[in-house]
Amino acid sequence: MNHKLNEQTTPFMPTRGVIRSIIPMAADNMLFQITVNGSGLPNCLPGQFVQLWVPGVGESPISVCSGHVASTLELMVRKVGRVTSALFQMQEGDWVGLRGPYGHGFPMNSLEGKDICLIAGGLGVAPIRSVWQYILDHRERYGRVVLIYGMRHSVDLLFRQEFALLHRRRDMDVFIAAEELLGPALPPVSVQLGRVTDMINLADLEGNFEVAVCGPPVMYKYVVAELKKKNIPESKIWLSLERHMKCGIGKCGHCFIGGALTCQAGPVFNLTDLRLLPEVIECA
Repeated sequence: MNHKLNEQTTPFMPTRGVIRSIIPMAADNMLFQITVNGSGLPNCLPGQFVQLWVPGVGESPISVCSGHVASTLELMVRKVGRVTSALFQMQEGDWVGLRGPYGHGFPMNSLEGKDICLIAGGLGVAPIRSVWQYILDHRERYGRVVLIYGMRHSVDLLFRQEFALLHRRRDMDVFIAAEELLGPALPPVSVQLGRVTDMINLADLEGNFEVAVCGPPVMYKYVVAELKKKNIPESKIWLSLERHMKCGIGKCGHCFIGGALTCQAGPVFNLTDLRLLPEVIECA
């Protein structure tokens, strides 16, 4: 079948993108770098997502994980269903379709001049990566940066080489924890035994901190509780609900929660707004 794609992004038609590189990250996790035809994905901000279409199979919403998006973007993909399984069978040089970007990302402009704490759990590190890359590209606009990343098993650590470099920086503090440490891996990265909440306890969050969080929903209430112990108000906590996405444009109703379409009102919400969405998070 000859699939015709438009050169400009519209809400309903995908733009053609060519897979430039595929990098294994962990079991069933691949980093795809995609070059987009035409004007690319304009105004794509950290925390937004795209709809990725595999011709003849279907499409799936995936958060953008690169901080700078012009003619290329990066997507961290976990093989969990029909679309992503088909994507994993593709090769460099193959093409896919992209719609977007969609949703409200993290408010990078209003965060300027603030100290930033980034908290990621599991695959939630992908959209958080777009935030730290954006901050490091505009480092002079932000204050202190604290990055906290937790996972169940240390072998599941994503962006290992990048974290090895981040640990060497003197302009940010990096804390990585795993509930189970499973032997050495290269390049070596300092991983502590524990959970995300343990790393929050270790971190110095004194100051004018704003916090960006992304991870499994079950993690959120515990993270919020620890942040409150650090005297960080709800108005300074931003949570991504990126796992609720489906069509991306508010037509399917899959992400309708508590009276809001997450793909349009989110996926990034301020914690004060989530008080009206009790189905999403049980705050401490």
